[in-house]
Amino acid sequence: MKKAGKIILLVLLVLIVVGGVIIATTPTKKLLSFLAPEIDNIRVTDTRIGEETATMQVLMDVKPSLVSTFVDSVAYQFKLYNTTVAQGQKSFERDAQQQQQTIKFPMTMNHNTTRELVRRQVKEGEKVQAHFEAYADVPFFGRQKFDIDEDLDILIPALPGATVSNLKISDFGLDEMEMVMTMNLDNPNAFDFYIKDMKMTLNFPGKMSSVGGTVKDYLVKARSVTPIHIPAVADVKNPVKTTVKTLTGDQVWPYHMTTTMVLEPKSKVVGTIHLDAVKTGEVNVVQQVKNILETKKEEKKAEKQEKKEERQRRKEEKKVS
Repeated sequence: MKKAGKIILLVLLVLIVVGGVIIATTPTKKLLSFLAPEIDNIRVTDTRIGEETATMQVLMDVKPSLVSTFVDSVAYQFKLYNTTVAQGQKSFERDAQQQQQTIKFPMTMNHNTTRELVRRQVKEGEKVQAHFEAYADVPFFGRQKFDIDEDLDILIPALPGATVSNLKISDFGLDEMEMVMTMNLDNPNAFDFYIKDMKMTLNFPGKMSSVGGTVKDYLVKARSVTPIHIPAVADVKNPVKTTVKTLTGDQVWPYHMTTTMVLEPKSKVVGTIHLDAVKTGEVNVVQQVKNILETKKEEKKAEKQEKKEERQRRKEEKKVS
């Protein structure tokens, strides 16, 4: 037993000496790289897409090494095709009840820089190059900076395209106008999403304004264009004056439309997206009113024909009986 104890003690001493030699001869920077925490399960949530920028929250799980502890701050840089698409830094406060550290920081991208890069990533499946400078306390070394470089399978939401393909007036009166706006929503992303809520404010300057929205959820497939129909009722400003001007030549009305919508992606790594869009265009009101009258005329004609055929059918039935 004594001999076995001596052997075990000797082995431990050898391991300690070897470990000390390794530590003494290994550069501190390289040694610390082995102690760096691991970053995992990166996902994007709370995305808001506007005309110029997209902002989102990035969440990451941090797995500490054997000796590294809580990450108290991080500087980050994300690249696509070697082009920086987002960068920044964030500090974090320790939560005593937190079992596993999950850090969350904002990321903002400018569409002028990222639009085509993100669309290209969707087609080619390119990974995002990420560089992190994470700061944490390490026993015996104090507060240290860890440089972490990773290629991430992270989906950066691409800006959906929205174009107004049609504005159809369904009814026109002296004080109000009913219409249906058709918007084509182009989804360039690799995931489907639902439009859960969409609101529209449509303004014909000096003539009328309206507020409308979707009455059902729409499923927009990945890499596809889906038409969205938005009914609205507009209140006419200065009805008599507007009608007279329209009938005497003011036929084409320019419009300014703002829309807000909530998108729910069918993806585990991309959360809710809020999309704001501004669109301008014009509509020939007189031509639309003519179309309404023609449609009503055709409907009445079809109704009369249907009644005529029904009467004829009844006469023939009486003759048979």
